[in-house]
Amino acid sequence: MWQASNDIKMTIMSILLIPTRISLWLLSLLYWIIVYGTAALTACLVLIRIAWRGLRDPHGTFRWTVRKKMPVCLRDPTLGKHGFLWGRSSGLRFHYVIKGDSKNPLMLFLHGFPENWYSWRYQLREFSKQYHTVALDLRGCGLSDAPSRLEDYSLEKLLYDIRDAIDELGHTSCVLVGHDWGGMLAWHFTLDRPDMVQRLVIMNAPHPASWLDAVLRRPSQVLRSGHACFFQLPVLPEIALSLEDFKFVRSLLCGGRVGIRNKARKLTESELEGYLYRLSQPGGLTGPLNYYRSFLNNTLYKHQDVGVTSMVIWGEADAMVVEGMSGGTRPYVRGPVVIHTIPDCSHWVQQDQPETVNKLMWDFLLDRDVLSNLHVETG
Repeated sequence: MWQASNDIKMTIMSILLIPTRISLWLLSLLYWIIVYGTAALTACLVLIRIAWRGLRDPHGTFRWTVRKKMPVCLRDPTLGKHGFLWGRSSGLRFHYVIKGDSKNPLMLFLHGFPENWYSWRYQLREFSKQYHTVALDLRGCGLSDAPSRLEDYSLEKLLYDIRDAIDELGHTSCVLVGHDWGGMLAWHFTLDRPDMVQRLVIMNAPHPASWLDAVLRRPSQVLRSGHACFFQLPVLPEIALSLEDFKFVRSLLCGGRVGIRNKARKLTESELEGYLYRLSQPGGLTGPLNYYRSFLNNTLYKHQDVGVTSMVIWGEADAMVVEGMSGGTRPYVRGPVVIHTIPDCSHWVQQDQPETVNKLMWDFLLDRDVLSNLHVETG
């Protein structure tokens, strides 16, 4: 009798869950229609541009140079010492630049695309007096090992990389700082291992659930992040980014619309080469692009609230990430959080306005900020 009653209850529960399951399925379907629809539209525009440029100047269009020598900026000894660590979970070798006393608390920096450890040069100099600062070349980037298979960039493996790095550097936790998809990775790691994150600093990277909300509520805004959708496609993004000696990559960092806006912090040719050096190597783009292919596949599954004390810094003139993402993060942070918007600052916030970013970080780390879930705009 008890078993029959229990079976009836389970059947009723399964029936009641049917609308929820259908809603989730439809939500997932709508999400992928938007993402791949945007990818297809962007691909068409890219192919038209390639064809047009190719007809006008075939030699210049289908040309790119493999850099043979590491740029001087990547060998600047004032930025710290170079080292390698082995990922215990993956067996991969990871390059990093380290500055500061290892007895101090660890501050771990995670870069985005198309960057490497060098994007944190201003922060390495600034925080190394009181922190054990480490800028990591993530899997597939810089001088770190770069497996080519997409499955080697699954979220689970990327999170193990961060955990292994913290362990190998002799710490049990860190102040975790991430930008772009380094910031997305930092969100996910904090959700997965809050015990290993003392404080979280995010720069121009939405909470995973905030990204999903923006996509579904305002699909037109996804066009601002059309590159992220375009990168879901195989092969074509690697080709498009290489053309005209990596002109698209150059425009991302230095272009008038999306590049660094602060004239005093514009990248020099040597600094730009610091990013192109590794990307220009055979297969050098596939690893970094696999982050986009992995992250968008995981967007639907990480909706937990972040409990770690957090700060979000957002360049207001970001032309690459969906509008309004910074404020949309707040509902998914249950712990103390402060959000700063920096006017006239691009997506490359830590390089564009390093003095402002560094001051905001110090205020946050030294508890000079008011962690009261209020939006703070830096003018």
